[in-house]
Amino acid sequence: MSGRISRREFLKYTGLGGATALASAYGLPLSSVLAQAPPNDTAGHLVIYNFGIPELYQLAIDRFNERYPNVTVEALYIPSTEGWGGYQTNLALRMRSGQQTDIMATAIEVAHEAIAQDILLPLDDIVSAEPDLQTVLDDSHPALRDALLGADGHTYYITREWNNMIMHYSPSKFEAAGLGTPAPDWTWDDFLEATLALTTGEGEDKVFGYVLPWFFFGYTPWFYTNGTSVLTDDWRQSNLDDPKVMETVQFLHDLVYKHGVAPNVEGADQTGLFTSGRAAIVSAGRWPFNTYHTAEYDDVDIVHWPRNRAATTVFGSGGWAVTRTAENIPLAIELIKDLASLETDADMVAYRTSMPARPETVQTEEFLSFPAHANYFWESLDDIKPVPSPPNFAAMQEIVHRHLSDIMANNVEVEAGLEAAHTELSAEMATLDR
Repeated sequence: MSGRISRREFLKYTGLGGATALASAYGLPLSSVLAQAPPNDTAGHLVIYNFGIPELYQLAIDRFNERYPNVTVEALYIPSTEGWGGYQTNLALRMRSGQQTDIMATAIEVAHEAIAQDILLPLDDIVSAEPDLQTVLDDSHPALRDALLGADGHTYYITREWNNMIMHYSPSKFEAAGLGTPAPDWTWDDFLEATLALTTGEGEDKVFGYVLPWFFFGYTPWFYTNGTSVLTDDWRQSNLDDPKVMETVQFLHDLVYKHGVAPNVEGADQTGLFTSGRAAIVSAGRWPFNTYHTAEYDDVDIVHWPRNRAATTVFGSGGWAVTRTAENIPLAIELIKDLASLETDADMVAYRTSMPARPETVQTEEFLSFPAHANYFWESLDDIKPVPSPPNFAAMQEIVHRHLSDIMANNVEVEAGLEAAHTELSAEMATLDR
């Protein structure tokens, strides 16, 4: 077969059979097939499986449609009551049933599960042929980019955004309690002392010094800042038998039951308590700032997580991927260029939810104007780890959270609860080696 490809053949394969079929048919690297963008009069239909704020990503789709007016883009936002595990399960079921899905947005929590399911197209050749995408990866913070690499070292995702966990606090409450601005290198002891001073009143009038973020990503920094984690560093085995894990859980338990500075975790609405003045400190990433803005609540600043044995916090990064069943890979790549553009990064800053992965868009006057120490968001990347995200993330998270919730509900002692959790989690993690 000749190595020369006519325009008719290019459009036939890329429009119907996919660029991978064309590359395979001619024995060519995928990069040579994608060296030229589809003509602007190309017609087609793309489906994105997405999460986040629809209005934000519609702006990127509109920019794409300015270039490709004959392409219909269907953006699916399918909520799941089962968190990221449910999100990924719904996607896998959708693809198995043959429903069109061209582009997938994901978070690190299930990024490696999607790779393990072999439903994504490796993007190495595509990136080498697309300077715009190469620039996105080159300019993204290495921690955010590298956390999404496959175990095989291949690139499956174009970095999209990230969030961390950081402390949000009320400057006016710190001032009223006679406390200065919390130092960026404050400790667990400093934190406890502050929450004791910030906790006032009784019953319905009680103001809590702190509200625990009771979700897996949310409480992970308490383990990281104590030099430990629920899993071993390779995410293959339970680490719940580490004495530092028990020390961490006991510290959190004491905040509620010994010191009385935090409410019971079950049903505690930390953002609602914070904006209503009934909490002085909460923990989150950037996402509540959209709520703060809507509620016109500006009594908030941020500070790094208090440290014990380490200063490490957690992050989760997201990415755009192309599925192996994408019906028109070149068009999907063109849409990802808009979804991952600097314009989309600027839109993300304006919507006050996640943070772009490139420094130039989080070092702008708009981003840094509020809160006072907004620079701490990006600075947290100096000492940070991804949330543990093995291929069995959903099962792992469910086991850990269920047992920790039993402990925090006072249904079981800390030591006994962690022993039971370690036994169950060890059995689950062993399934990765089968």
